[in-house]
Amino acid sequence: MHFIGKRNTLPLFFMLTKSDQWLEANTNVALLEAVRKSDLQDVTAMATLRKCWSMKEISIAGELIRAKERAIGKLENATHLLADQVGVQQATSTQIAEHKAKRFIGDTPILDLCCGIGSDLRALPMQTIGVDVDSLRCTMASFNSGKETICEDVLSTVIQRETLVHIDPSRRSSTQRLHTLEAMEPNLEELSGIVTSCAGGCIKVSPAVNPEDLESFKGTYELEYIEENGRVVQGIIWFGSLATNVEQVTATSMTLGMSVTGTLDYPSFNSTFQGWILEPNPALERARLHGTVGNQIGATELAPNLGLLCTNTNPSSPWFTPFEIIATTPLRIEKVAKQLREEGCTQVEVKTRDKTIDPNEWQNKLSSKSSGPLLTIFALRIGKKRVAVITRRHGQQ
Repeated sequence: MHFIGKRNTLPLFFMLTKSDQWLEANTNVALLEAVRKSDLQDVTAMATLRKCWSMKEISIAGELIRAKERAIGKLENATHLLADQVGVQQATSTQIAEHKAKRFIGDTPILDLCCGIGSDLRALPMQTIGVDVDSLRCTMASFNSGKETICEDVLSTVIQRETLVHIDPSRRSSTQRLHTLEAMEPNLEELSGIVTSCAGGCIKVSPAVNPEDLESFKGTYELEYIEENGRVVQGIIWFGSLATNVEQVTATSMTLGMSVTGTLDYPSFNSTFQGWILEPNPALERARLHGTVGNQIGATELAPNLGLLCTNTNPSSPWFTPFEIIATTPLRIEKVAKQLREEGCTQVEVKTRDKTIDPNEWQNKLSSKSSGPLLTIFALRIGKKRVAVITRRHGQQ
């Protein structure tokens, strides 16, 4: 394989700053195309690439290519980004960034603190300035958003009283994702000075954060949980002037394009299986609003903290996926298999709560074909009983 590229670029490239190295690699079409076509684990391929480019250039190009591929479906203009894989992984998706940006209105000063590669910065109003302690991240954010960035420690940033802030603290160590407010960098206590000195804003946190974790939060707030593609992917603490629903919780579904706000309201309980099982949207359940919305439609919960509700009729609520109950059996696989044969069912999906069973194992054992009518089995523990509820998802033939 022959590549047309620059020879003897090693001394010049290494004289560039780290940021300029990434910018240079990102505009080197011949380098990117050659690396894209090559197996970087192959010694011969690497030797061929090294005839034209340094190891540093090849390494950066490889990272750029993988990052752009990873961004497809998550970030707008993915193939034109300046980013690495970690930056893309940590970045807010375009649709969530645009959802959050709707609260940042007007011409007031706005700062995007810990701006990363600029996915939120790109969606925020034009006057927004990004701030990050990492100079390469600032370069990436400016490139991707077309906006100004400042390289400094966000805890040292001078913030005027009328300023709105978007804060995305790091929630990763070198080996794992971190979920607590104390593990963020900067952590919530360190951010309290910013929270109390600006007009308002939001802090991106782990969706594992609970309202009770914010008892010592400085000022009024609203906690929002955001679902995307069936998973709760972000928690947002809105505070100050941007907390439009003070002391309440908001569930937002990007899948539905809807939000609901309220306070915790426990549902009534009824362990009788009849009519329909209602599975709440993940954001609704994470916000603990499934009982609040469930009470509005006359639904009851099958057991305390189970999360699944039940109604006599299909309420047609967008916040719940309804499953029509066909039969119930003791939670023994031979009993379930017998009932499925009677229903003429050859493939199933299995759902459970509290790890009552291994759903994958049961699904494999109970599905004899990949065609035919599909039924859904809920394997549940209701009090001391273990029950299999055989259902048909609404709209499933």
